[in-house]
Amino acid sequence: MKTTTKLSTGAGYSLLELVVVLGIILIMGAVALPGILGFRQEAALVGAAQGFKAQFMRARSLATSKNTQTAIRFETDADGTPMYSTYIDGNFNGVYSSEITAGIDTRIAGPFRLDAGQTGVIVGVLPDVPAPDGGKLGSEPIRFGNSRMVSFSPIGTGTPGTFYLRTKSTMAGVRVTGGSARVRIMILRGKRWIDRQG
Repeated sequence: MKTTTKLSTGAGYSLLELVVVLGIILIMGAVALPGILGFRQEAALVGAAQGFKAQFMRARSLATSKNTQTAIRFETDADGTPMYSTYIDGNFNGVYSSEITAGIDTRIAGPFRLDAGQTGVIVGVLPDVPAPDGGKLGSEPIRFGNSRMVSFSPIGTGTPGTFYLRTKSTMAGVRVTGGSARVRIMILRGKRWIDRQG
């Protein structure tokens, strides 16, 4: 005697129900995607800025512990990629570009990529972006004077300046304040600059 088992098919879903559910999932994904991409871009910008900040703190600490002057100089490699290196004063008169070229003031760290190798991050400025202090920002991304250096004294002070990093749709500014040589990381959200701790 043979026994057969009958499967119930009453609890299934119709094709129309599956299409509706799939449509809802796609709409939710489309709404969430810009936010996810924006978060990833901001995280990459902050990562690059924090890499610079770590080297900045090392250079400042070395200046105070060795009772000498150090400097971070913004440079470019053979391919034109923006880089930076840390130099130490070799003759107790400060760090100068001419003395770096002559080998008197020597490189002690770097060169490091200014974008820290973060995918999608470049050194640059988006068009028509307001400056953090008002007005138009302009197109120059590295603003540390003609020498393109930030110097640190034995008492821990530093020269002020700012450089800007960007992705396709947003920007970060890394600002060194004068005197205290504090580093601020600012993120552009819409048309407003927000201080980012970290």
